[in-house]
Amino acid sequence: MRQAAVFIIILSVFSGMHIKPLFAVGVIRRLTGLKASMDRMAKERRVEGDNYQKAKEFIQGSEITEGLSKDDIMKQCGDPAAKAGNGSRWAYKPPTSTFFKGEKIYFFFNADEKLSDWEQIYQD
Repeated sequence: MRQAAVFIIILSVFSGMHIKPLFAVGVIRRLTGLKASMDRMAKERRVEGDNYQKAKEFIQGSEITEGLSKDDIMKQCGDPAAKAGNGSRWAYKPPTSTFFKGEKIYFFFNADEKLSDWEQIYQD
């Protein structure tokens, strides 16, 4: 918040205009809210990347087998980036990928909520 206030003051000095105090307070609040939002998004991207890396190491290791429960996968890989098909398909992806391009790992679960298959793909 302090940085935003300094920015407003510098902007007003260099632009030669006077900013009304109430307007400045509103701008500072919006900038503070924007920073908080950006910090949350950065944290979510880090977690998404960490979970993708865990999933990647998990499927490359010998620990993965059919029949594992969703809880087993969650303990090993963390929360998926997305769930589809009423939770029967989980997707993990790095923050540099989208759901249409890039690397992804999918876990597929059967009606008993047990792991039935998995795949790692790269889409152009």
